[in-house]
Amino acid sequence: MKNKTIYFIILMFFGLSLPAQNFDDSEFFTQFERNYDSLLHRYYVRQNSKFLNQRYNSQNSTYTPRVRVADLPDSVIANRLRRIPSAIELTYNDQVRNHIIYYVDKIGDRVGVMLGLSKYYFPIFEDILDREGVPEELKYLVIIESALNPTAVSRAGATGLWQFMYSTGKIYDLRINSVIDDRRDPIKASHAAARYLRDLYKIYGDWTLALAAYNCGPGNVNKAIRRSGKDTFWGMYDYLPRETRGYVPAYIAAVYAMTYYKEHGIEIQPMSKPLHLISDTIMLSKDIHFKQIEEVMNISIEQLREMNPQYKMDMIPATQDKYSLKLPLTYINDFIALEDSISNYKKEEYFGEGRVKNGQIANGEIEYRERIAYHKVRKNETWASISRRYGVSVKQLKSWNKKASKRKYLKVGELLKVHQKEAYRKETKTEENQTPSSFNTETPIVSSENEAINTQTSAEEIKENIKGKKPEQHIVNHKVRKGDTVAKIAKKYGVSINQICKLNGLTQKQASRIKIGQIIRVK
Repeated sequence: MKNKTIYFIILMFFGLSLPAQNFDDSEFFTQFERNYDSLLHRYYVRQNSKFLNQRYNSQNSTYTPRVRVADLPDSVIANRLRRIPSAIELTYNDQVRNHIIYYVDKIGDRVGVMLGLSKYYFPIFEDILDREGVPEELKYLVIIESALNPTAVSRAGATGLWQFMYSTGKIYDLRINSVIDDRRDPIKASHAAARYLRDLYKIYGDWTLALAAYNCGPGNVNKAIRRSGKDTFWGMYDYLPRETRGYVPAYIAAVYAMTYYKEHGIEIQPMSKPLHLISDTIMLSKDIHFKQIEEVMNISIEQLREMNPQYKMDMIPATQDKYSLKLPLTYINDFIALEDSISNYKKEEYFGEGRVKNGQIANGEIEYRERIAYHKVRKNETWASISRRYGVSVKQLKSWNKKASKRKYLKVGELLKVHQKEAYRKETKTEENQTPSSFNTETPIVSSENEAINTQTSAEEIKENIKGKKPEQHIVNHKVRKGDTVAKIAKKYGVSINQICKLNGLTQKQASRIKIGQIIRVK
């Protein structure tokens, strides 16, 4: 807390600013479009929103609200804003009106999808904001920051529902490393955002200025105060960064749209299986990979990612720290019963010795390699919409597809080449495994019942275990690697050569001729 106070003092006196997401009116709408397009491709929304059964063109919406804001007099909109209970001043002017028109008249259908998602997210935000002592209506800030997309990433690198930059996230104790990004965790990120907004309010004593500082940093707000001689957002409006001038109007517009959607004929696009009704959270005590859960319990990895967006590499290093896992409610009891077995299933493949340490990938560094994907052009898609989808520039996309780039319009059905970066683990060679005599072993895996389970145990065997059927006990196998001998294997596992020969029906001569890849029973 002391370090945080010092940090804000530096910001105040030297006019420095926290890294912020860039917004002007056009840029804000472009970023919003990108976040929403990403939202539409999320597993949960794809599976559950009836809206997605309709074909929607993000570039040219055909949705027409029954009552358009553009057709209403200013007095009606102003009166509605005044009736909204809010600790944050909801001013009405031309700038606010233009943003309201955007939300209601232009993207009313998108607001409908966010209204459906808000049934899950808003209760989380409201509870946390209330506990942190800040106005609950700040929940609407997430609408303009990320379009309720927990994996949204801005061009500047701001991430998550609340769009935290790396440095700001670290100040507010969010874990950000190779494996986990708490900025994508709805609960932890909401606590951090509430504390950050509360700190900004302590500086200015005005929530609209706190919102402005949330966007552009307190340093820029301080400069605007000094240059304008005013201490209100609208008083210093012309002295603020261009992107921030549209930020507070966009917030007010989001509050209006999410409050008066019925009056404009916007329909809530409900989720057929609301997350808050079908999920629960448990704390883990063992390392778990999403693939282990998928293979043992038949939960799709896409659903696991959707419900746990903070885990960047599908792994949870729970033995290093306290980590949570959200699952469908119907799977909770079975997961608790099978947690040990799930953790042990193909453990060497996902959690070899030293691979995860203190939340980071150990035994090798994370590097990136380029892979080529292909995108099939669909109706109404453009260079811009495709580039946004893959997080690349139009210039890059055209450089990879020179033949197609010579034409003004894309052809439906043609394949476009897209270069993407793929994370992988670069194994670090040790002095030991550089020698011809080196070998790796299949480490025995022991369950909580002290039953040794073969590393080759199938998912079906584990599933049977919950029904009272147990896999074969006291069996440990070793896969022969380069440099292995029976003597080395016996020494490794603390058994005799004769025991290994007896278990595998080998003569002394056969034992001296074991082959790489051969499975040897050692216990």
